[in-house]
Amino acid sequence: MSTTIPVKSMLAAFLAATFAMPLAAQPPLTQSYLEYRGRMQSDADEFLFFEDDRKQVVSYNSDRVVRVCTKDSPLVTPMRIEFDDKMAMLAPGDCIRVEAMEVYLEPSETLQRNTFLEVEVDTLN
Repeated sequence: MSTTIPVKSMLAAFLAATFAMPLAAQPPLTQSYLEYRGRMQSDADEFLFFEDDRKQVVSYNSDRVVRVCTKDSPLVTPMRIEFDDKMAMLAPGDCIRVEAMEVYLEPSETLQRNTFLEVEVDTLN
């Protein structure tokens, strides 16, 4: 006993798969294309901040020395660094070392769409 699949069903399945694949590869609609590409090409110790991002970049059980560096940027917006109930501001192109268990980063003010700040975070001990 053999079963045959109607040609129209096969064609419909093929077309559905063909048009669904490019949609699955697209960035989520909540992100800009710049944000999507930036996140895909950044290293594990690099963080990109868009608009009003807030990220926890370090979480340890004991204090660690952490270096946070912002890359040079045409934006003059400083980064706000919160670590163990303390706060500091970091201008673009500067670095700071903190001793903390938890470190949160965010731009000090909302960035314009399609602009970003790049930050590098290293644990030194």
